Amino acid sequence: MSDLPKRLVYLGSDGIGLRVLQWLFSTAGSAIRLAGVVSGPDKRRGRGLRLQPNPITAWARENNIPLLQPERPREEILPWMLDLEADVGLVFAYGCILPKTLLDGISLGFLNLHPSLLPELRGPSPIESAILQRKTQTGVSLMKLVPAMDTGPVYATLAIDIAPEETTPTLREKVSHAAVEVLKKYLEAALAGGLLPMEQDHTKATYTKLIRKSDGLLDFNKPARDLEAQIRAYTPWPGSFFIHNNKPTKVGRTEWREGNPSAELGTTLGIQNGALEVATRDGILRIFELQPPAGKMKKAADHIITNYATQHQPLSPSTLFSPQKPK
Repeated sequence: MSDLPKRLVYLGSDGIGLRVLQWLFSTAGSAIRLAGVVSGPDKRRGRGLRLQPNPITAWARENNIPLLQPERPREEILPWMLDLEADVGLVFAYGCILPKTLLDGISLGFLNLHPSLLPELRGPSPIESAILQRKTQTGVSLMKLVPAMDTGPVYATLAIDIAPEETTPTLREKVSHAAVEVLKKYLEAALAGGLLPMEQDHTKATYTKLIRKSDGLLDFNKPARDLEAQIRAYTPWPGSFFIHNNKPTKVGRTEWREGNPSAELGTTLGIQNGALEVATRDGILRIFELQPPAGKMKKAADHIITNYATQHQPLSPSTLFSPQKPK
């Protein structure tokens, strides 16, 4: 690497990249210099629907970093980066596919940080999917960006252990730290040509999907262990819920246990040690927290007492809710 620092433009819209940005900013004047940030446009949020920046945009403004916020990554990014004399782009959770003309327009091209051990879990939801699939390990991959989704050759990976109680927020925190560690160890060598990327084994690729609000609906025809993993994966969004009286009831903390009750799937089996137990296809889902429509998350036992015991009804499967099964 030459004595002059390589000028890097960061592309991202998700707050998971804030630690990476801060590290890049702190390296100014050494081998790498943060020259600019490309992020998504401000969006209307909150009750007042006021225009608000995403966390990456807000950080760039606070630190007086040159900022570009295109609606879509089209032609305007390349001349803007060339005006900044950028040598390389680094993408992390940007959420947009970059055109080939842009990827080929910068001298050192574009690198990407992907939160999985590629070729596993390509696509838009690798963190949630790792929990959803009950994996015990995931990681961060530093790769060369190519036009096809997550298919570029990989410079380096760093593994991350997934704890049994892991939720998406806690795993995102681990990923944000691991992303910085990958860059500390390998970015300079990758830019200097001292680290050659390895082609992925595309035959072993797995894919994730774009998560939608409807994915949070609990299907009690699934095993209890899978439902418990879904609840952790979809925390805080889209959340997990069942339908009761034609309205969604959100589910908070859960666990699962072995058991094959004869009750119909989705039927509640009563409260045991503070948890509402629900029959599933394989095993029993133990629900500790529930949030009714327009209400707050509370202990499941308190929810049941409030909504059923005050009506002088016994706590039995016949009088507790029986969540509807998705069609």
